[in-house]
Amino acid sequence: MDNQLPNFPVQSQNYIAPNPIPVQMPGDAKIPKPSLNKKWLLIILAVFLFISIPVIAFLLIKQQSGTKSAKLAQTMNSINITPAVVTDTPIPPTPTSAATNSGTLVATPTAAWKTYTNVKYTYSIQYPNTWYNKEYSDTKTGSGFASTGIPNTSASEEIKINAIAKISDSLNLSFADYVKVAGIKEFGYKSLASIEPITTVTGITGYETTWTPQATVSASLPITYFEIPSDKTVTVEVFLNKKEDLDIYQQMLLTFKLTQ
Repeated sequence: MDNQLPNFPVQSQNYIAPNPIPVQMPGDAKIPKPSLNKKWLLIILAVFLFISIPVIAFLLIKQQSGTKSAKLAQTMNSINITPAVVTDTPIPPTPTSAATNSGTLVATPTAAWKTYTNVKYTYSIQYPNTWYNKEYSDTKTGSGFASTGIPNTSASEEIKINAIAKISDSLNLSFADYVKVAGIKEFGYKSLASIEPITTVTGITGYETTWTPQATVSASLPITYFEIPSDKTVTVEVFLNKKEDLDIYQQMLLTFKLTQ
């Protein structure tokens, strides 16, 4: 028939599928290891050295300083340095060149100084022209002196002078012997710590003394005694109340004189 399709021989062949392309899943992917940049390694090393070198230097200096301090302490201990002990009781400083071992004070110019005169017991004493004084108006026995203003209270007096009655059971003692017990009899001191004779510019002899209080072994500030020939029942006593005024105190002693 004209419309019949031709028959072609069919050959049987085995189908070979192509090799499959392996597909990697995301979880199986291998991440390449990053390699450090040599430049960054150098920067990190430089920063480390910049920080560590000053620290190491500081530690070495501190160690050397500690070694020097230890050696210094060892040296000080070897020469037996004893720290000064501060006491509450003021101790008068060692007399300067204003006093000699003979008891004679070296006078300084006092022409411009003021003069306090006690009429009742006929004595006088000079004091710096920049200082102030106030006589004891109730007894007329003496006066207080101060460098900062009128001494209205005993606490504000830096130096004072006063005529004080002798203790009755010691009236028969000579002036020199009475002075040795005056601080004990009058003020209750424990004992006499020191006594130094002095001579004023007018030739009057007095005695500068210090005393040991009952509660301590430290000496008191000076008290200087003068005798009144016209009245043997009293002694004129000059007190130092502020140790910084020792030089002025000793110069004032030189100006003491009798006015009668």
